[in-house]
Amino acid sequence: MMLSINSPQPLPPQTIAQSLAKAQALSSRIAAVNEISLELNRSLNVPEILQTVGKQAKWLLDFEHLSVYLLERGSPRLITLFGASTTLTDAALATIDPISRALKSRQPQLIREQAGVFLSNFASAIVIPLENQRQIFGTINFATTHTAAYTIDDIRIGYLLALQLAGAIQNAERFEELNRINALLEQEKQKSEQLLLNILPQQIASELKQSGRVKPVYYESASVLFTDIKDFSKLSEQVSPEALVAELDECFSYFDRVSAKYNLEKLKTIGDSYMCVGGIPSANTTHAIDTVLAALEMQLFMRLRKLQARKRNLPYWDIRVGIHSGPLLAGVIGQKKFAYDVWGDTVNTASRMESCGIPEKVNISQATLDLVRDFFQVEYRGKVAAKIKARSICILWLVSTTNCPLIPVGYSRTIAF
Repeated sequence: MMLSINSPQPLPPQTIAQSLAKAQALSSRIAAVNEISLELNRSLNVPEILQTVGKQAKWLLDFEHLSVYLLERGSPRLITLFGASTTLTDAALATIDPISRALKSRQPQLIREQAGVFLSNFASAIVIPLENQRQIFGTINFATTHTAAYTIDDIRIGYLLALQLAGAIQNAERFEELNRINALLEQEKQKSEQLLLNILPQQIASELKQSGRVKPVYYESASVLFTDIKDFSKLSEQVSPEALVAELDECFSYFDRVSAKYNLEKLKTIGDSYMCVGGIPSANTTHAIDTVLAALEMQLFMRLRKLQARKRNLPYWDIRVGIHSGPLLAGVIGQKKFAYDVWGDTVNTASRMESCGIPEKVNISQATLDLVRDFFQVEYRGKVAAKIKARSICILWLVSTTNCPLIPVGYSRTIAF
């Protein structure tokens, strides 16, 4: 027995032409998707990306409505890209609406008649999930009033566009998230910088960050100021610890502002003692004048607080202030809890100027007087015993707060007493 195999019948020319035209049309649409993809990848801004889709998608599908539903954290939203705006309610999502089905099944939805609750004005629709790295975060929705308007090829084209759109949105959101993180890091950096500047002068902090260490600097002339509260231990017994700390904070905070105003560098507070220096870390020739002006303003502030306290029958504080000018060494000590500090006989002498001082007055040394004598009225106090190195005698001068200082050129503010 012989078997015969029938050869396939050739397709009609019309069918071949139709298939060819269909393939060419599909190829053109795929090329258009690629063009849109290039446009999408030029932006890292979600609104711009969606705007591009709204303008370019007409080359791919015939629709009267185009929207994107995004499952954003805490606030899902429907964005209409083409056609009349519409809304999507929670009730619609709770039903068997195409969007709800697409999100749950992770599969495109082809609707040939009656497009669902939120697209109730349309007859045909395609709803395609937006997925990237196995994460569904929304849908892209096409709709028209024509019945059975969409085919499987339309779903394929819509799916390709959805892939490109999903990738572009995710890239943009990652970029925005990266910007947010960078902004937060910058804020934290600024906080750290500010904290460091509260501890160290700016140029010292910069040197420490760059090299990990700070080289000590010798200054030929600087002015050191000390303040101290008279009978602090006795006065502290008359108020609560909270009130005591609050009072110290208010006084020293004001001293900080005065120090900054006159370009002094605050170094430390030790108990009821406040210390600052003029002429460091940037050397200048006006440090003695700056320091005396600051001291006078500090005394004036404390005098006014004293008057207010007396009216209210409250305890008050008197402070002694001492200043000495001369050479010193400045630098940073320690590897933890850095401290910018100064050393030398000038510091010790300034401390003695304070301890030998009188409340409501500013004690200055001969060295400071020599630098400010042309600008302030002073009273000679005489020789006072002070323990500096061996027991020696130091000549002290008194800057009186009962007279107005003669403000030097460059200082526009007049202090009235």
